[in-house]
Amino acid sequence: VQNKDSATTKQLNQQYFQYTHQALVQHVDSTIALIDELTRKAMSYDISTHPRVPVIVAHNNLVRETFGKVKDELYQMMQ
Repeated sequence: VQNKDSATTKQLNQQYFQYTHQALVQHVDSTIALIDELTRKAMSYDISTHPRVPVIVAHNNLVRETFGKVKDELYQMMQ
C-alpha cells in the first residue's frame, strides 16, 4: 500500500486476516514440531563426546516456549 493509506491497509488486513492467520498457525505448528524433533535428536547424543548438548537443548526449550506463547496468542485471536 502506497502513501501510508491506513484505511486501505486496514481493509486489506481484514480481508486477508484468515489466510494470514492460517499461514502463521501452520508455520508455528511446524516449527514447534521441528524443535521437538531436533531436541530429541540432540538428547540422543553422548554428552561426553558432545558437551554442548545441554546448551542446545536449553536454547531449543526457550525457542519452543516462545513459539508456544505465539501459538496461544494466535488461538486467542480466533476467539
